[in-house]
Amino acid sequence: MKLLGCLLVLLNAGLLVYFNMDVLLPKPVAADRSILPEKLKILSENELVAMPKKALPVPKPEVPMVLAVTNCYKWGNFTQTNLPAAQLVLVRLGLQSVVNQEAIVQEDRRFWVYYPPLKTERLAQEKAAEIKALGLEEIFIVQDSQWRNAISFGLFQDEQLASALLRGLRAKGVKGATKALRSPGKSLSSLLIKAVGADTALALHEIKPEFVGTDLVPTVCE
Repeated sequence: MKLLGCLLVLLNAGLLVYFNMDVLLPKPVAADRSILPEKLKILSENELVAMPKKALPVPKPEVPMVLAVTNCYKWGNFTQTNLPAAQLVLVRLGLQSVVNQEAIVQEDRRFWVYYPPLKTERLAQEKAAEIKALGLEEIFIVQDSQWRNAISFGLFQDEQLASALLRGLRAKGVKGATKALRSPGKSLSSLLIKAVGADTALALHEIKPEFVGTDLVPTVCE
């Protein structure tokens, strides 16, 4: 009886395996017919060299950025007395300039508020420091030969503005400041300054107020 039971169990197991053969066993992988072994060929070194090659993209060369500022400036309204001093400043800055004579039909009347020239540059610097201590920052020590070591407070076309500034200076305790009419005359000179870079342009604008009555403007290079 036990033997019959074992045979039935084995028979059921065999039937279960037979009817589930496609699940239990992996399916054969279909051959990839895109690769034909009979058509494969081993190439020689000469054949490899002769094969056409795909061109690789050529990188574009980097173009260096050149940041060069080469402007020209016109610095004008110089008299024969202050022109040499301005030319000396340009030489110190390493700038080239050309002198142009200009005829002024109508005199340019301006009113200048200033402290009279002191005997030495050291005294002028000490006086300027004393004035700045009173809260006045926009002052300049004049460098041109005629008014060297004077201290300039401002130049105005309107006399009333000059007078108002003078009253304000006296109210702050600045003694000795005065007002005068500046008329440069009919014969003036201007300087055409060439190859002005960014740094030297800034230096020119800082120096310009030291030459009373002059104007500094960009211009076309000739």
